[in-house]
Amino acid sequence: MNSLVSNMMSIDDHVDKINEAKNKVQNGIFEMAEAITDAVNQLDGRQAELSEKLGMSKGTISKWVSIGSNTRLVKMKDKAPLSFNSLYQLSSLDNQYNKIYGQKVAEKKFLELFENKKITPLSQRNDIDKIIRSQKQTITNKTRDNKESIVTHPEGQVKTPVNSEMKLQVLIKSNLFFNTIIVVPSFNQLEKWKYTRSDINEDYPLRNLENPDKNILQQCIIKVKARDIDVAMLCLDNWGYNYSNILIPNQKKNALVSIHNEYVVIRGERGRPKDINSVIKSNNSVDLINYAENIGAEPFLFVGEIIKAKNWVYCVG
Repeated sequence: MNSLVSNMMSIDDHVDKINEAKNKVQNGIFEMAEAITDAVNQLDGRQAELSEKLGMSKGTISKWVSIGSNTRLVKMKDKAPLSFNSLYQLSSLDNQYNKIYGQKVAEKKFLELFENKKITPLSQRNDIDKIIRSQKQTITNKTRDNKESIVTHPEGQVKTPVNSEMKLQVLIKSNLFFNTIIVVPSFNQLEKWKYTRSDINEDYPLRNLENPDKNILQQCIIKVKARDIDVAMLCLDNWGYNYSNILIPNQKKNALVSIHNEYVVIRGERGRPKDINSVIKSNNSVDLINYAENIGAEPFLFVGEIIKAKNWVYCVG
């Protein structure tokens, strides 16, 4: 009898044991997400084999990578929910914040969700759904406010935004179009788009900015490292452009050399084609802009960087 009593645990002991198990689960999810992300980054070109060996679909692998590559979410892992689906929702919400607000403001808003206890380890999927719905309402409100800053010319002429910085969703909601677009994808976007493949436009809907007039040459210029050429080609296809040309750096050696880690520029086009033989001075943003202005038509859009150039709109995130 005395042995039975001595083996019984107090309620505090049980709580400690449960919390210890909970911490193991929490750490385990993030360790798995980071392990899969590391594997995907290192096993370039063997993702299909990895998916098969892990018994996961490519879509599931992509979700794990979305969690493991999100530095803000990993930073808050001790305060994050235990559910895989909830963590993926949070990584998607963080991406939405980036698109709408830009990196600096997005980080502040995302971390405030944890600091203000809107997100806790006990948060369920429906709790995050409420935040996402609230964010969509914010987008709607921003769209309405920004429409007041847009000058709409008569049909057949260009619709020109007054302000140089606008968010992608605002541009789309405002029914704007652009004939010449430069895109500089982030590392996280490139990693994600490797696996979404046919859903790139769903994740980043640049095709919604297409000019309906097919008699006008429309161009998309994408700057990536040579190792990501395949992703750039997928982007062109998803956004409705046909591959046209690739521009590479000058090579010092009179031989075939690897340009794996060097920046290249991929150009796609749609509408009325024309021969373009122009060169780019460098891969710097100012030279990309000069190149685009020489070969393209307004309106101009720069995606991925903050720029200060006349007659250009930019969006980041």
